[in-house]
Amino acid sequence: MSTKGPTLVHVGVRATDIDKTIAFWRDGLGLTVVEQEGRRYDLSDGFHNFRVFQHDGPSRPKHVSGMLDYLHIGVRTANLEEAAQRLLDMGYEIFSDGLSGKEPLDVHSLQDGAFKVEDPDGITVDVTASDDQWPGISMGS
Repeated sequence: MSTKGPTLVHVGVRATDIDKTIAFWRDGLGLTVVEQEGRRYDLSDGFHNFRVFQHDGPSRPKHVSGMLDYLHIGVRTANLEEAAQRLLDMGYEIFSDGLSGKEPLDVHSLQDGAFKVEDPDGITVDVTASDDQWPGISMGS
């Protein structure tokens, strides 16, 4: 057991449509499926695990997104424009989140070095190619 302190080992979400959700994270954002058991998938970047379950319970309300969300996920990718284009080709909207709501972005001119996209359940994902946008990502280096 490590004596370095706590380590974030996974984040889990329950997907309304597991197939669409896995395609979003695997094909759109490039995470690797490292294990699958039935309708449960474990995706990883090689350090953090992202567990996705099929939601089989009763109907639930639509996820609140935008400036009212209570959950969003951040992902770093090697090539921002390629990731944005893949997601756009898959039918997802690429945007920034302004005070007045979603502001569509041109995938060929992502000057801020980031974009937002919603997964199939409406969870906002912040996507960046920057190595220094999030303060904790270099802690393990």
